[in-house]
Amino acid sequence: MLHRPSFARIGGALPRRLAGATAVVALVAAAAIVGVAGPAAAAPAGELAGASGLAGTERSGLQRVADATLPTSALSLTAPATATALDPLTISGQLTLEDGAAPGMQQVQVNRVLPDETWTMLTATTAADGTFTLTDVPPISGPLRYDAYWFPTEDYQGSSASVNVQVAGRAATLTLDGPRNGRDGRQLSLTGTLGLDGRAPAQPQELAVTRTIWNNRLDGAVQQLPNVTTDSGGAFTVVDTPTQGGRYVYTVTSYADQVYASSSASHEVTVSSPDSHLDGQVVDPAYIGLEFQVTGAVTYDVGACQGPTVVHVSRRVNGGGATRLADVSTDASCAFSFGDTVSRTGQVVYTVTWDGNSTHRRTTGTITGTVQKQPSAIDATSPDRTLLNGQQAIVEGRVTSGNAESIGAKLTLTVRRIGPDGTSVDLPKVTTAADGTFSYRDSPPTMDASTYPQFQYEFSWRGNATYQASTGSVFFYIVPPDCDC
Repeated sequence: MLHRPSFARIGGALPRRLAGATAVVALVAAAAIVGVAGPAAAAPAGELAGASGLAGTERSGLQRVADATLPTSALSLTAPATATALDPLTISGQLTLEDGAAPGMQQVQVNRVLPDETWTMLTATTAADGTFTLTDVPPISGPLRYDAYWFPTEDYQGSSASVNVQVAGRAATLTLDGPRNGRDGRQLSLTGTLGLDGRAPAQPQELAVTRTIWNNRLDGAVQQLPNVTTDSGGAFTVVDTPTQGGRYVYTVTSYADQVYASSSASHEVTVSSPDSHLDGQVVDPAYIGLEFQVTGAVTYDVGACQGPTVVHVSRRVNGGGATRLADVSTDASCAFSFGDTVSRTGQVVYTVTWDGNSTHRRTTGTITGTVQKQPSAIDATSPDRTLLNGQQAIVEGRVTSGNAESIGAKLTLTVRRIGPDGTSVDLPKVTTAADGTFSYRDSPPTMDASTYPQFQYEFSWRGNATYQASTGSVFFYIVPPDCDC
């Protein structure tokens, strides 16, 4: 693919000073090369303008040269697929002529093209058989391209070739060292150096720092720390104060630039801690008036707590005063569980305390949950849900708690009849027996039975301080007298 008009590319490769018609002939012939890859230096505008101002006879001669059928030439170009910035690489190639003649010593122009399309002109001279080699030092990393040109002569057409090389960044040398052991709450100091080809960076370099923590609470959590900057000798210091015990891996990373690739170094520190922790949960669901479970455990940052041991418990409901509950004994792994019953809905907070032991400090934690009303349900059914016009809808039902037991009180239910068109009518309320059972009868309005209209009877209870509201429905269909249903 051409990156610029052919005249500009080919013209730029020719000598800066063009003398007379002969030079212009060479320029026009060079422009006849098709498919030349890569940029070349643009010729001065005045020189190209001079070429366009030739006399008619001269222009005719140039056209004949440009259109003449000349033997072709071919360039091949090979290079290593990969290289490293600032390390020499060798490019080889060969010029061949269509008629088989030996090319002899010929100058081949090679342009090194950087990723931003800026380029540098290099040259090579072929051996008698047309082979040539060229050694180059890539100045930066990234995808580089080498474009080779052999320009046309009076006897042969010109040719071109390209080859791509992926240039890797140079490896920086990064070290990090420090203590192997530490204690939470105490400052750690780690030191390191950054070297570029055995030398300190010419300018201060900023390095990224992370710490990765493994313990009973964190499983490889990566945390970003403030960047550090190298001094004139390439040295730097990382300072950190661990807040919990565990295995800490500190990693410093240099940023890549055009010449050097990113590099990393790590150092591991084992941090001890006498801290302990108390965590737990209220096991859902927690219903008012029913026993629910609270579970938890005493844990360390590192290692396992050895039980059995004792945990002290107090409780607050909706921010009220604290009530001391019975102490709870843990199992061998310091886990615990206890049951509790609360007579009010809302937030319940348990404060749990462990007195500590010879190796770990006393600790206190909170366990929070929500106590809600017990669910209720209305089960409604009918012995016959297909009715003839004039027949009564008969509903039998019961209101129960969430565990299908009687609520133990007479309840007032709202009744609504919803017709085929979606309109609803409030019917007289019904009161249940003490065990929650009820019976209801109603005569739906006369309808066109051929359409099998549907009526829905909806029974609703608004709930009370202990139980949630609930709704139940039963459906009836008006059918023709001859319906076998």
